[in-house]
Amino acid sequence: MTKLSEQIGYIRGIIGSMELAPDSNNAKLLTALADILEGFAGEIGDLRDDLTELNDFVESLDEDLEDLEAAIDGDERDADFAGEDEEYEDEDDGEYDGHFASESGLRVISSDAGNSGSRPLAGSICTECGKVFFVPLDEIKEENELYTCPHCQKPVDFTPLGPDNAPIAKPYRE
Repeated sequence: MTKLSEQIGYIRGIIGSMELAPDSNNAKLLTALADILEGFAGEIGDLRDDLTELNDFVESLDEDLEDLEAAIDGDERDADFAGEDEEYEDEDDGEYDGHFASESGLRVISSDAGNSGSRPLAGSICTECGKVFFVPLDEIKEENELYTCPHCQKPVDFTPLGPDNAPIAKPYRE
């Protein structure tokens, strides 16, 4: 960027040394071209700054994605997620049929985290009232089965929450 600024300064110096009348068309043209070149140089500098910022952001996203992939795959190479895997481990004891496996994005939670007799739950969003409700996983026979919403008492399809249909919270900002 400094080289470009130096070259534009050199061109302005040449224009000044040409001994043109300030009111002549040639002087006006050359001065306007030098001004345009300075404008381009400024815009290029701004674009470089924006590109650097964008590159830093993409690298940050890439690192976060690698951390998330490592956590999902159970890879313990990254210390950022150490100890968090235990909270989200899927219990696969063959009791439930395979089409609700973790590969489909289904997250199973427990209805009673402290007891050994707890029942895993799967969540869905009511298509009538828009509220989240849960169904014990062992009661789910097939996807899109009708259930009574506990909020609005209407029959609705049970579509397990996954990455493509789960409501995502946004950070609170005042």
